[in-house]
Amino acid sequence: MKRVFTAANLVEAQLLLDQLAGAGIRARIFNANASSIAGELPIDSSLPQLWVDEEKNSERARALIDEYLRRRPSGPAVRCPSCGEENPGSFELCWNCGAALETLRS
Repeated sequence: MKRVFTAANLVEAQLLLDQLAGAGIRARIFNANASSIAGELPIDSSLPQLWVDEEKNSERARALIDEYLRRRPSGPAVRCPSCGEENPGSFELCWNCGAALETLRS
């Protein structure tokens, strides 16, 4: 196993884990519930970490993570066309109903 990324939060770690799984790379999240010990340990020790199961996949995993972070959309909030809920500009799906928000981007 090899660590390939330290996420800012558990949501980011899970999104990236899903990206890796979609590419056929088996990975795990360590420190998923360690935020409660922040302050007791150095901050980077309590943040969620992504580890690949096979070290040979570490470079490919890191490249996929870098690409995802580069293309991640950002910007103003987006209103869902299906349910009307407001979503952060970085979301691709509505957090409330799961409808695609991609069609709203230019």
